[in-house]
Amino acid sequence: MIIQAKDITKKYGNLTAVDNVSMTVEEGELVGIIGPDGAGKTTFLRMLSGALEPTSGSLLVNGKTFEKNRGELKEDIGYLSQMSQAYGDLTVWENIEFFGKIRKVRDWKERGERLLQFARLNEFKSRLADQLSGGMRQKLGVCCAVIHQPKILILDEPTTGVDPVSRRELWLILASFLRNRMTILVATPYLNEAERCSKVALFNGGKLLRYNSVPGLISEVPLHVFEVHSRNLREAFRVVSDFDFAENLVVLGDRISFVAQAESRDKAGSVLNAVRSKVDEKAEMKEISASLDNVFASLIKS
Repeated sequence: MIIQAKDITKKYGNLTAVDNVSMTVEEGELVGIIGPDGAGKTTFLRMLSGALEPTSGSLLVNGKTFEKNRGELKEDIGYLSQMSQAYGDLTVWENIEFFGKIRKVRDWKERGERLLQFARLNEFKSRLADQLSGGMRQKLGVCCAVIHQPKILILDEPTTGVDPVSRRELWLILASFLRNRMTILVATPYLNEAERCSKVALFNGGKLLRYNSVPGLISEVPLHVFEVHSRNLREAFRVVSDFDFAENLVVLGDRISFVAQAESRDKAGSVLNAVRSKVDEKAEMKEISASLDNVFASLIKS
């Protein structure tokens, strides 16, 4: 394993930002870190990057500790915070040069050229970073974070506020890194992005609630998801909301979706009967597969 965190905790006075978290990451894995605001994601990633020291617990990264091997680990890790580390008053190429030289990369020019070419930033070399779009600046930040070819890349919500095209391009860049066995940890607010990951870590209140593959998470949390189709969604929604076991009730386009816990699955038929008798005699209902979004909502609520 390339990362081994055991019982790591970070406290700020009486506030516990990360609470007794243990997890391991294998080389070449893509791990998604998800959770609501204030869940402890950023603090956890900053500890993994060496930017913060845990209050307690142990942390091994590539078989080393920050206490004894901080200099070596700086070479092993690339880190991109929520705000791109690219300097706004430098051009794209000047940022590449700065990070290449500060990382003491001998062939930084060649690597920089390849990275900018792949990130589709080559034609913007002379543009100030402050004049780039949000997505372009984040791609530049990723290029700067990996100019020294780290073994581990840590990204804290790199696609927040980024347009869909740039988001897709960022993920294509990450996919290319994975093919070269780079290990990537990425915090993301987008569950469809987390579903791309080999494993997902769900944080809430500073605690690690679950850590598994997406199929594993779905099987760990037995949920039954139902869709109700009716010609009168507004009234049907009102009827369904009267059932206490119908959780995470939401209208999705032309249907109503709700979740029932395993012990309430057999009660779901009463929902359809009520909608048919009170609203729409032709209403239909079917059970569908649970998604990561369903698991996330259920665990955070509980």
